[in-house]
Amino acid sequence: LLKNTKKFQEIVQNLGVNILLNTKYLKKISDNEILTNQGPIRYKTLINAAGLYADKIAKDFNVGKNFVIIPFKGIYLKDEQNRIDLSTNIYPVPNLKNPFLGVHFTLTVDNEAKIGPTAIPAFWRENYKGFDNFNKNELLEILFYETKLFVSNAFGFRNLAFEEIKKYAKSHLISLAKALIKKDDLSSFDKWSKPGIRAQLLDKKSLELIQDFVVETNKNSIHILNAVSPAFTSSMPFCEWIVDKYFLKSS
Repeated sequence: LLKNTKKFQEIVQNLGVNILLNTKYLKKISDNEILTNQGPIRYKTLINAAGLYADKIAKDFNVGKNFVIIPFKGIYLKDEQNRIDLSTNIYPVPNLKNPFLGVHFTLTVDNEAKIGPTAIPAFWRENYKGFDNFNKNELLEILFYETKLFVSNAFGFRNLAFEEIKKYAKSHLISLAKALIKKDDLSSFDKWSKPGIRAQLLDKKSLELIQDFVVETNKNSIHILNAVSPAFTSSMPFCEWIVDKYFLKSS
């Protein structure tokens, strides 16, 4: 993934695109200017593809009011040498009630085998490890919606939460993976990957997890509120669709 991202960076920079790193969005100044920690930036058309923060930015532009991002933490167990000789990805039959793929086998381009991921409810948007990046306001907002989901048990959230938390135990995660493959010994999966956070969009009124792309627009701005899995795999055709349907019309 990192190699692919760096290649994308090289390609777009060769096309004349400027990439500003460590540049944090702070607020909207006007219909053609935003403020960042590096100063103001003017634009003709703004495309908000901020993932975990897409909903917060969208609200500054008066769109996306019916949605909120609920973060879910995903972790894989790795067999770095692929000692089980995995030759392809293996997926379970999906549960149509929620947008998560379930525990599956993944083979990377570096011939690393992985099982997972988890979909553990996170308590703030960048809740990767311990109390790193702790945000009190996000904690209160997310707990509010997660409590509503737990009490109403919308889309079976209560059972989902319990089942996902159990996946913190290696033995439990491995037992789920064994149901997909004719191998009894998966002890080679012995290291956790770095956690990732899935930016999952929630409809605040219906308490449904949105399982499709959601794009809303306003004057001079396009907001990608939900990019469903597999977002990286579909990123190029999705970008073409955004450009054709929204960007060219607004230019």
